[in-house]
Amino acid sequence: MKPNKIISAALILGITFTFTGCGSSDSSSASSSEASSSEAKPAGFTTAELASKISIDGHQLKTPMTFADLGDDFTLDSYVQEGDPISMINIFNNDGIVCALGYYCSPEEVNENRNIDCIIYTANDFNRGVISIDGFTANDNVEKLEEKLGKPERDGIYFYEATDGGKLEVIDVLGKVSSINFFFEQPEKK
Repeated sequence: MKPNKIISAALILGITFTFTGCGSSDSSSASSSEASSSEAKPAGFTTAELASKISIDGHQLKTPMTFADLGDDFTLDSYVQEGDPISMINIFNNDGIVCALGYYCSPEEVNENRNIDCIIYTANDFNRGVISIDGFTANDNVEKLEEKLGKPERDGIYFYEATDGGKLEVIDVLGKVSSINFFFEQPEKK
């Protein structure tokens, strides 16, 4: 169980980075052109269209979606990590941890039939190909992602904001994808 808690802590750090000012700027200290260049641009997709491009170990996402919708190939961890504003729980397949599911609720309210609010994925040696975005995985160069969804505004952090509240983030560190986060709905828009 201890490795699961370590991985959960790493995921919380990643999600905290996501929620703390990334992609936003203070308009009082930046010109409007600087502010618009650092914010996520709409990807031209709805949340449902983005979800339909993403699969977890071959299981296509949909919206809304619950853990139970993923089927019998996955198991849910018994430990829920409490965070702010999100509670996270790891899911596993036969090879080990796959990703974390995020819920905008208390840990006690997390269950397999509750709608998932976000999917938090950190690439490791054993799960690099488990999340696919229209054929793109963490094994691929980010140029392949750009071919699928378009070039983002900033290098290193790829933000694709859906037209109706969802968001896809891909974080690239030195040419390798380190995480993929998909929000069915962003907390500030909930």
